Amino acid sequence: MLTATDRKFVRDYLNADLHRLLLSAKRYPGVAVQACVAQIEALRKVREKIPAWFLFDLDMPPLLSVEQASSEAAARFKSTLFSGKKMADLTGGMGVDAYFFAQQFEQVAYVERNPELVALAHHNFAALDAANVRVEETDAETFLKTGADRYDLLYLDPARRADRHRRVFQLADCEPNVPVLREMLLARADRVLVKAAPLLDLSQAVEQLGAVSAVWVVSVGNEVKEVLYLLEKSAPAPDQIPIEAVCLGAEQQTFRFTRAAERAAEPGYALPQGYLYEPDAAVLKAGAFKSFALRFGLAKLHPQTHLYTSPTLVPDVPGRTFAIAALVKYERKALQEVLPDLRANVAARNFPDSPDAVRRKLGLADGGEYFVFGVTDAEGRKVLVVGRR
Repeated sequence: MLTATDRKFVRDYLNADLHRLLLSAKRYPGVAVQACVAQIEALRKVREKIPAWFLFDLDMPPLLSVEQASSEAAARFKSTLFSGKKMADLTGGMGVDAYFFAQQFEQVAYVERNPELVALAHHNFAALDAANVRVEETDAETFLKTGADRYDLLYLDPARRADRHRRVFQLADCEPNVPVLREMLLARADRVLVKAAPLLDLSQAVEQLGAVSAVWVVSVGNEVKEVLYLLEKSAPAPDQIPIEAVCLGAEQQTFRFTRAAERAAEPGYALPQGYLYEPDAAVLKAGAFKSFALRFGLAKLHPQTHLYTSPTLVPDVPGRTFAIAALVKYERKALQEVLPDLRANVAARNFPDSPDAVRRKLGLADGGEYFVFGVTDAEGRKVLVVGRR
């Protein structure tokens, strides 16, 4: 734990050059400079990721734990899904999820096996005035086996780092192993919420977990941050599970569908018209390719090109919208007639070349107000769509 002197140092040097601070540590007798620098690094990350925790009275864990913690936006969203008397976060970590769940539940059990994180949790929950959070130093399986209480909700975010720091994402390779513990979890709670790696295929996760009754794919700023699976004893057939893409940004947008609806959807296809739509990353990860077009009255560019078009502007489509300036051949000369300075942001969708390869072939400089999409269109041609947001 930091001393009062250390905390003052952190406050005074929050925006300083950390490398220089470490090199000049002897100039600050009585200050644990190395620990303070680690605190400053973590606080800088917290300032943008978890603004509610940007407090100098808190003690931050190592930077890796901060990076693995839920963002405030995602944690707040999760906490709004449920409420009740008692819940337990069985993989407590930094404590961000437990803190926000504590605003919806009367009692929260924070369960963590790492003694250093437990010590930090004791201090931080007291500093945050989260008096309804009970800290327990144990692992999820032991907590389930030794307790008798029932909970309205159990939450798990299994660790996705294997031995020797090899990244894993299959549920069976994570700790705790939720598929193995499923029956024990459902014996202690009516609802179990599991956060899984975004890399894991949704259908695979549903098959591995079993008893999935709902799925949320959560993006923050058009980047998928969390995929959440709700387990209940009574669950629908896999193709009837409600899947919700949740897009968190300046405003929250959601798109809800089922695999059955997606399979049955028959969108229209068209060449690029007046406007181009790129769905939010959460929509794409959720797999709402055809039903998305039907919901908003859009045409797809091609069955495998997940970009959409319309002759007139359709408002409030989750994702990015572009006014189409031109449709040109995949040639430098043709593009330069539209963009004389050859400067644009580049993307490729269902296209043989990567964005970097497109830039090299066309001699494009990155940036500017225009976007160039390399696409396969409804007639199977490889073309460039030029647009502005």
